[in-house]
Amino acid sequence: MGVIYLEKKLAPKTFKNVIGIDFGTTNTYVTVCPYGTRNKFPLHLAGKNPAIDTGVLYSDRPGTDPNLFPMIGEKATITFGQADPNEIAAEGYRYRSEFKPDIVSDPEARKCAADFFRALSRDAILNSTPLNAAENRVIIGAPSESDITYRQTLAEVAQNAGLGKVEVLEEPIGALLTELGSGRLALSDILKGYLVIDFGGGTCDFAFLRGGEVVRSWGELELGGRLFDDLFYRWFVDQNPGAAEKLRLEKREYFVRSYLCRNIKEEFSETLARNPKAAFKSEVGRFGRVTNLTRDEFIERTKGYQPTDSLIEQYQRLNVPLSPKLLAGPVDLMAWFGEALKQGLKSIDQIKAVSLSGGSSKWFFVKELCIEELQIDPGQILSSFNPFGAISEGLAILPAIQNEFELKIKQITNDKAAFLSDEIIKNVHLSIASCCQTIIDTILVELFDGQIAVIIKSNTNQHFTIAQMDSDIGQAIKGYEEQLGRLIDRTFRRELAAINATAYRRLESWLGNYGLKTGPQQARPMSESLEIILTEALVAERLAELLSGALAGAASALTATIVATVCGGSGLHLLAAGPAGLVAGAAGGLVLSGLGWYFGADRLKQWVKKQPLPGYFLKIIASDRSLAGLRENFGKKTGQQLTSLAESFSTQLSEALGAMIDDEIKNLGIINVF
Repeated sequence: MGVIYLEKKLAPKTFKNVIGIDFGTTNTYVTVCPYGTRNKFPLHLAGKNPAIDTGVLYSDRPGTDPNLFPMIGEKATITFGQADPNEIAAEGYRYRSEFKPDIVSDPEARKCAADFFRALSRDAILNSTPLNAAENRVIIGAPSESDITYRQTLAEVAQNAGLGKVEVLEEPIGALLTELGSGRLALSDILKGYLVIDFGGGTCDFAFLRGGEVVRSWGELELGGRLFDDLFYRWFVDQNPGAAEKLRLEKREYFVRSYLCRNIKEEFSETLARNPKAAFKSEVGRFGRVTNLTRDEFIERTKGYQPTDSLIEQYQRLNVPLSPKLLAGPVDLMAWFGEALKQGLKSIDQIKAVSLSGGSSKWFFVKELCIEELQIDPGQILSSFNPFGAISEGLAILPAIQNEFELKIKQITNDKAAFLSDEIIKNVHLSIASCCQTIIDTILVELFDGQIAVIIKSNTNQHFTIAQMDSDIGQAIKGYEEQLGRLIDRTFRRELAAINATAYRRLESWLGNYGLKTGPQQARPMSESLEIILTEALVAERLAELLSGALAGAASALTATIVATVCGGSGLHLLAAGPAGLVAGAAGGLVLSGLGWYFGADRLKQWVKKQPLPGYFLKIIASDRSLAGLRENFGKKTGQQLTSLAESFSTQLSEALGAMIDDEIKNLGIINVF
């Protein structure tokens, strides 16, 4: 993982705040959060904008106030940008920026970074927010593609600047934590495949996370907001002839390009987000104005972007070479973003959600290209509530999220058994019992009343054997199989699907009580589980086969009842004709019982089945009272098999839901790896 613990962390109770620092190439964002809470707020050094320009203004004039210099942030940019050449010389101003990427290889960049952090700490105290790690837990973000050397260097720079021994965490983790805190997406989705696009002022970084870990990161070090600042600068000088020469003479190019044109760019982007057909206009300080800036012309300019001489010279002064791609000629900035996005997607199997952070992610084309290239639903692309400070906010709420998740794990673990028992199994059993009774009632009406009872009644005036009755009932059952299949398919499958959906809604609501959101994709495994159960055990054909056996068993039980009645007498004084011409008036039962003792009960029953029964006996069997008893027993025998099969579904459904809960518990535990 990307965390570097440089010392054993103090006990949580000793921390006052958590300080999340997103140390950017162009802008830095700091979020302060009282320890253990989510009451985050951005650190403002000056003005309304929480963005802190990652630049350092030095003054070499003797007697410079150490409380003012080195100067950082917007104040440094404006002070240097508005100073005329004489003032720059008199004050000995030196302005340094974009040193973040080079802190490992360049001692000067390392010194600038340390001075930046030192001044950041100094100015934060003026806002009653000390940044030192003695009182606070300080977490700084580092690019996900950076190696251990870079992260250690960053931690050392911060320590040398007086921040103390800090922690360094991968920047995409900060974006992930912000999204976890928002609760907009299911935790399982975020952990299955989460793409973070940090399209900021200096670079464009991509990171794919699975299980909370960065499994792949890539990006473009030069593709960032500063190129769009430069695009708007060229747009400005194109509309204001002579402005470029004037700004060059006054040494105002950097200020206008990197500050005033950056502000215009951001206002233009926000205007287009509200109204794509708008024609934007704005004053560019005292240096001119821009008018009729439209989406169509912006797109055309992005397709043929070329760095201005001002930007090229700035890179040369910083001894940072521009890439051959930028120097070679017109570059399509939108296409460049799309190519950068596709570059790392080849080995990524699934993306469940995309998070857009960084100010440049607010451009309309970013979301459009993500939808086109990733082939995902727009709802899966989430723009951060605060794209500028998303990473620092996530770092600052880390302890609070960890504490919340740990508490949820305990609560869900403790409540799981009662939920499954009271909310799932009990209700599923009731629903299945009701469904089974509906099927049994239908079988009794269609098969017993409509066919079996008719078979019995139709033979009341004939001499008729039990064996023949057995055969006729068997044929009736055989002929009912297709109708039974349709009954099962219509009633059982529909009811089980409804039970599944209801159970999932109960689970969704129950997890919602703990602040967890389940995604619609989680219903699919449930449906697959349902289909497997239906296919293997409860499909119409299988149930029809099993129920046919159950019905046949019930019919055999019915036959056995008649046989038992014949053999046992039961006060009916039966007359049974056999090979020996037995006549059994009042003693018939005793005679047959004696034969049963002599021949054996099974042989006697087989013999009785083959004997013609007298008509008056059939009338007794076909009486309403007798048929009602036979019907009740028939329903019980049939229902036993059906209910046994159906209730296996409730067990498997409960196990499936229990596994989903266990997955949520496991997902919640992933937060502890940070």
